[in-house]
Amino acid sequence: MKRQLTEELEHDFFFVHRSIVYGVLRKCGIGFNHPDYDDYVQVGLLKLVEAYETFPSDLNQEAYFYQFTGFAFQKIRWAVIDEMRKSIKNGERELLLGETLDQSLPQAMIEPDSDWLIWELLPSMMDCLAPKEQLYLKDAAIEQLSISEIAKKQGVSRKTVYEWRKRTAAKLAHFRNVLEH
Repeated sequence: MKRQLTEELEHDFFFVHRSIVYGVLRKCGIGFNHPDYDDYVQVGLLKLVEAYETFPSDLNQEAYFYQFTGFAFQKIRWAVIDEMRKSIKNGERELLLGETLDQSLPQAMIEPDSDWLIWELLPSMMDCLAPKEQLYLKDAAIEQLSISEIAKKQGVSRKTVYEWRKRTAAKLAHFRNVLEH
């Protein structure tokens, strides 16, 4: 049975059932101070609506109300666990990508006595970058922000920031020779 959550029912539905999402998050060990808490809440709310739309019995009968709670809880729990797994996989990829970028940076960029050369080359480095890549470089190099912090600051996904980082590293690769000699 496929039902639609209408705008008239929406407010009451979320008032009654929103706590299921928070219960799932608590059960999965995701507290409100978790960096991705809001993302998990959104996943839970989407799955709550999906559970409403796919629940096989009539929700107007009281006996099915409690069955729906268990049905929705399980559906949300599975979705949150899947998101947690994806997050762990992405974290592992981030570590590998970070190590790869660190290895591709010229040693002179890491050594402190070459700072003056970097500052001399910085304007020409910035000129070869697109505006978003320039923002990435400023946030990463000068403000020392993490990928997640940059994504939040710029209002984009972390994947987008990784793309900026990859393109920035590729465009600045030709400066490597200058810094190494």
